Amino acid sequence: MTRQPLRVLVVDDDEDDFILIRDMLRDVSEGGYTFEWCATPEEGLSELRRGAHDVYLVDYLLGPASGLDLIEAVNREGLTRAFIVLTGRGNQSVDMAAMEAGASDYLVKGLIDAERLARSIRYAVDHTRFVEVLRESETCHRLLFDEGPVPLLLFDAHSREILTVNAAAQNEYGDLLPELVGQRFDALLAPHESERFLAQLASGQLTNGELGAWDYRRDGHALRHVEGIFHAMDYRGSRAVLAHIQDVSARVLADAQLHLLDRAIQCTGNGVVIAAARQPDQPIIFVNRAFERITGYSATEVIGLNCRFLQGGEDNHAERAVIRQALAARQESSTLLRNVRKDGTLFWNQLYISPVSDARGEVTHYIGIQMDVTAQRDTEARLAYAATHDAETGLARYPVIEAMLEEHALHRVDRPMTLIYADVDRFHAINETLGHEVGDLVVAALALRMRECVGDRGRVARFTGDEFVIALPGMPLDDAMVLAEQLRQRAAAPIGIGTGEVLVTMSIGVATYPQRVDQLADLLLRAEASMTRAKHLGRDQVCAYSQEDMLRVEDRRMLGARLRAALQAGELYLDFQPQVCASSGRMLGFEALLRWRSPELGLVMPDRFIAVAEGMGLMPELGQWVLDHACAQMRAWIDGGLADGLVMAVNVAAQQVQRPDFAEHVTDTLQRHGLEPAQLELEFTESSLMENIERALQSIHRLSASGVRLAFDDFGTGYSSLSYLRQFKVDRLKIDKSFVHDLPDDEDSVAIARTIIAVGHQLQMDVVAEGVETPEQARLLRALGCDVLQGYLIGYPMNAPAAGDWLRGHPAGVPVPDSA
Repeated sequence: MTRQPLRVLVVDDDEDDFILIRDMLRDVSEGGYTFEWCATPEEGLSELRRGAHDVYLVDYLLGPASGLDLIEAVNREGLTRAFIVLTGRGNQSVDMAAMEAGASDYLVKGLIDAERLARSIRYAVDHTRFVEVLRESETCHRLLFDEGPVPLLLFDAHSREILTVNAAAQNEYGDLLPELVGQRFDALLAPHESERFLAQLASGQLTNGELGAWDYRRDGHALRHVEGIFHAMDYRGSRAVLAHIQDVSARVLADAQLHLLDRAIQCTGNGVVIAAARQPDQPIIFVNRAFERITGYSATEVIGLNCRFLQGGEDNHAERAVIRQALAARQESSTLLRNVRKDGTLFWNQLYISPVSDARGEVTHYIGIQMDVTAQRDTEARLAYAATHDAETGLARYPVIEAMLEEHALHRVDRPMTLIYADVDRFHAINETLGHEVGDLVVAALALRMRECVGDRGRVARFTGDEFVIALPGMPLDDAMVLAEQLRQRAAAPIGIGTGEVLVTMSIGVATYPQRVDQLADLLLRAEASMTRAKHLGRDQVCAYSQEDMLRVEDRRMLGARLRAALQAGELYLDFQPQVCASSGRMLGFEALLRWRSPELGLVMPDRFIAVAEGMGLMPELGQWVLDHACAQMRAWIDGGLADGLVMAVNVAAQQVQRPDFAEHVTDTLQRHGLEPAQLELEFTESSLMENIERALQSIHRLSASGVRLAFDDFGTGYSSLSYLRQFKVDRLKIDKSFVHDLPDDEDSVAIARTIIAVGHQLQMDVVAEGVETPEQARLLRALGCDVLQGYLIGYPMNAPAAGDWLRGHPAGVPVPDSA
C-alpha cells in the first residue's frame, strides 16, 4: 500500500525558516511530505480550523502575536490538531507554555536537525491519531453508559453527592429530584430509610454487590419501592459508589397494566425474554419482536424451550456460572455472552436478568433483556487493535513497548531489560527506485523474519517507517548481541518480490538496563545512539551501547547549535593541498579543504562537523560557501600570476548534487568570479550520487557538458560499480588513502591500487592517489602508472597566503622520486 505524504503547514512570518524546514525534510524523506506556508496569525487560524494538514509547525512569535494563541484558540473550539511549536531561542518557560497549550513538541530553530524534526513530526502525528482513537473509545463507552436502559447513579462515598447519572436514571427518578446531579443520594430515600442506609454504607455492607430493597420518597401518596445493587469504585481519584437502582413498584400493578407493558416491551429495540421460574427447566413463555429480530427465531419456535439453546457450540462457562449464582441468590445480574443465531452466526449478547417475585416474595418468573452489542464489540476491538498495532506488518506499535518498560520498572527492577533498535539501511532508495508498494512488502517481510527470530523471548514493535524496536525482558547483553546478529543475518537474506528479489541490510543498536544503561527510561535513546554508530561504521553492523555513543550524540547536538552561527561569524576557512603530476612533479592544482576554527572548541575537522551539517540541512549552504570562496581564491591567484593552467578541486556533498538547480549554481559561481569551467574540478563520493541516481545523472551531464571537470572521490570505499563509472563518465578517479597507506609492503593494497589505475585508464580517466606520504609510495604509484599525486610528501594542507608562497617557491613543481 502506497503511503500518502504527510501534509505539513508551517505558520511562520519568516519565509526563510519555512524554506529551511521544507528543504531539511525533503532531504530526509524524498516525497514523504507536502508543504504549505502561511505568514499571519489570521491565515494560520483559518487553516487550523480547516484541518487540511497532518501536522502544524507554529512559530512561537508571529509578529506581535504568539503562536500559542492560535493553538489555544483551536483547543477551545474542541479541535484536535498535531502541533509543534518553533522558536528562535528556547527557554524552560516557553517550553512549559507550549506543552500546556497542547503542543506535541517544542523545537528551537537553531538546534533542529533533519532527523529530529522528522522524528518529532512522526511522533506528533502518531500521538494525535492515538489521542483521537482514545477519545472515540471513551465516547463509545460513555454512550453505552448514558443510553443504557438500566438506571445508573454514581455518588461520592464520603459526601454522598450524586456525581453523574445516565438518562435512564434521570427519567426514572427526576420527578423526585428534578436535578439529580449535585444532590445527596440519600435525599432520594424515604425518611425512615436514612439510618439503615448510612449504617450499611459505613460498614461496607451496602457495596457488597447484593441486591437490596429500599423505600424511596413519596410519589403523591404512595412510597416507591426499589431494588438496588451498589458497587464501590474509583472515580477520578476519589472513592465512589455505582448504584443500579431499579424501581419495582410497577410489579404491584403488573396484572392490571399487562397490556401496556406488553406494548412497551414489543416496542423496545432490545430483546426481552420471560421464563417461568417454577416450571421444570424454566421454559420460555414470552419473547418480544426484538428477540425474534436479533436471534432469527420466531416466538413459536422458542416458546417452551430453555434459553440455553442460544448457546449453540459456545460454552460461556464462566458467564453461565455468574447467571446461576445470581438466580440462586434471587438477584439481578448482567453478563456478556457469545450466542448463536438461527443461521449459525455468532453475536455478542449483553444480557440483563432480573427475577420477578410475587406478593409473598417468591420468584415466579425471570425477565431477560438482550442487547446485541456485536457492532460495538467489533468497533472497540478494531479501535483497540489500531491504537496498538501497525496495519501493514501486524507488529505492535511503540506504546506497547513503553507499557512493557513501565511494567518492568514497577515489578522487575532487578531483572535486565534490553532494547534492540534496528533500522533498514538506505530504505529510501528502495522506495525511490522500486516504489512504495515494494517498500511495504520489504518492511512486512523483515517484520515477519524478526518476529520468527525473536519468538516468545520478547516483543517486536514497528517504531517508524523502516525502524523497529525489540524489547527483551530478562535478556542480558551478551545473549541480546547474539540475537541481534541473527536478526542482522536474517535481514540480509534475499526478499522475494514477485518476479525478482531485493537485498537489504540493517544497522542494529543494542542497549541493556542495568548493565550499560542506568535509567530504564533512557533505553530507547541509548539503543538509537548505538544504532547510529553502526550506521557511521559502514552500516550492516551490530553495536552495543557504550558511553561514547551518547557522548557522540551530545557532541553532534552541541556542534549543531554552534555551526550555523559559525558560518555567519566567519569561523570557517579553507586550506589548500597541492596536486602534482606523478611523472614530472609539475604543479596541476589544489584541493580546497574546509576547516572550522571555533573560539570555544579550537580546530574542528570536517569528519566531526560535516555529518552534523548534513543532519541540519546546512550542506547546500555550506557547500556553496566553499565553492564561492575556493573560486574567489583561484581568481586572486590568477590575477597575481600564480595559477595559470591550474585547477581548483572542490568537494561536493550529497545534498548539493541532488538539488535540481545545482548545475546552474555552479555555472553562476564560475561566471561571477570570471573562471573558465575547466579551471574547476568537482569531487563527488559514490554514496552522494547513489541517493537518487537519475537526478544526479542530470546534474552530472549538465556540468560535464559545460566543461567542468568531474572526479570520483574515495574510489574503492563505496559501491565501486563499473556500471556507475560508465554512466557518470567522470574525468578522474581518486584512490582512497586507506589503500595508499600500506604501500608498498602490503600485497593486497598493491593489487587494489594496480586494479583501480588499470580501470581508470581503460575508461580514459586520470587516476589520483591521495595520502601519499613516503618516497616509496610515490615510486610504486608512479611505476603503476598513477597520473597525479597528493599528500604530505608533496605538501601539507595550508592556508591561502601559505599556498601562495608555496606556488612562488615551486614554480616548476616538486621533484617526485622516480621508479628506479
